[in-house]
Amino acid sequence: MKPRSDSTFPAFENRDYYVALGEHISFYRKRASITQADLAYRVNVSRSYLSRIENTNICQSFSLELLFNISRELKVPPKYFFEPFPTPGKKNSKLKS
Repeated sequence: MKPRSDSTFPAFENRDYYVALGEHISFYRKRASITQADLAYRVNVSRSYLSRIENTNICQSFSLELLFNISRELKVPPKYFFEPFPTPGKKNSKLKS
């Protein structure tokens, strides 16, 4: 079977990174009490595209530009999307709720 050369799909070894990013986006979006539709509108993508990014069963690639726009709308520094989730009862003093 020939390997897929379509650039819209991330390499298999990067799949877990995209899934983790989607989980973080979902976590911080819900924490900010923002719907998928509202966030999608604010960052100029469709709600279904944002849903694919957040879905842990789908590996949807997306640009850093979009990640930075999402970060700005959620008021979360981009580095937080690459760090472990905040633990309950332990507030992160750097992140404003």
